[in-house]
Amino acid sequence: MIISIVKEIRPGETRVAATPDTVIKMLALGAEVHIEQGAGQASGFSDEAYQKAGAKIMPDAAGTYQGTDIVLKIWAPQPSEDKYLKKDMTIIANFQILNQPERKKAFAQLGTQCFALELLPRISRAQSMDILSSQSNLAGYKAVLEAVNLSPKAVPLMMTAAGTVSPAKVLVLGAGVAGLQAIATAKRLGAQVFASDVRPEVKEQVESLGGRFVEVESNETFENTGGYAKETTADYQKKQQAAIAAQLQKTDIVITTAQIPGKKAPLLINEEMLRQMPSGGVVVDMAAESGGNVFGSHEGATTEFNGIKIIGNSNLAAQIPHSASKLYANNLYNFLAPMYQKETKQFVFNFADELVAKTCICKEGEIR
Repeated sequence: MIISIVKEIRPGETRVAATPDTVIKMLALGAEVHIEQGAGQASGFSDEAYQKAGAKIMPDAAGTYQGTDIVLKIWAPQPSEDKYLKKDMTIIANFQILNQPERKKAFAQLGTQCFALELLPRISRAQSMDILSSQSNLAGYKAVLEAVNLSPKAVPLMMTAAGTVSPAKVLVLGAGVAGLQAIATAKRLGAQVFASDVRPEVKEQVESLGGRFVEVESNETFENTGGYAKETTADYQKKQQAAIAAQLQKTDIVITTAQIPGKKAPLLINEEMLRQMPSGGVVVDMAAESGGNVFGSHEGATTEFNGIKIIGNSNLAAQIPHSASKLYANNLYNFLAPMYQKETKQFVFNFADELVAKTCICKEGEIR
């Protein structure tokens, strides 16, 4: 049984789907591990470290894919990699399948078996496999550091002989995993932190981290059965924008994290609202790739509007590749390890298990 890890080719991606530590664990299961040359270099994992762990270093992508049984990746294979995919090959990755459903057909036609870990059900047993949570946690942390780096203001309260420096005010929109980590990070840096979310039940979590919850007067709730936020009504959006606009007038840094799986990200800060923010403010839009929460944001770019810097970056975890790769690799291993059968020395995916059934997007030529 061969497990292969290839170098990511998506622009800006620096992470790798296995570390020397997880290589050792996979070898202990009885698998042979192949790593494409240089796959971990951008994450701080050398080929020598993988070899020392017991992996076989392959010269290129073609050689790494050839003869493999299971491929572990950060992102699903890109169209240019389809030529390497073979029938019955198993691929485990983040497929972003709700945003690009047409790719399911290609993977099914090639006869591959694909598991999209972003579709893992939100149950306790799946927590150690949850790639969205592990990467969003780091992304929320990095978002605050990016904003602070560009802000012309100091973050904490400083009382000096020359005068007092007031603490920076930070507003976090969306209190999911990324948002909560952003709140915690900003608070640790000494900022006054405010947060808003369409799910009023997260107020307690925000306050437990030292943030103040920006209330929107409404009897509606917008959380789906999977625990994610869902689309809001026009009436709620109007009330939410009014509450956010009032807060923006006294805010130095904004972190936006609001996304709806499979749909365009909601616009939370429009042009007029942005004009009300004090000059020198910084906004980090973590939903830029899926449409953006902020007027004028563009994925992978830093723009400026009316004296406000806007950072569009939906892949902030890739800016902390060593830590992010460690967590992601552990997620993959935790998903894969229970599938191994010592008797047959094979990985067997039990489709009676909801973790398998709900993440599989295609099998034996059929879309599931």
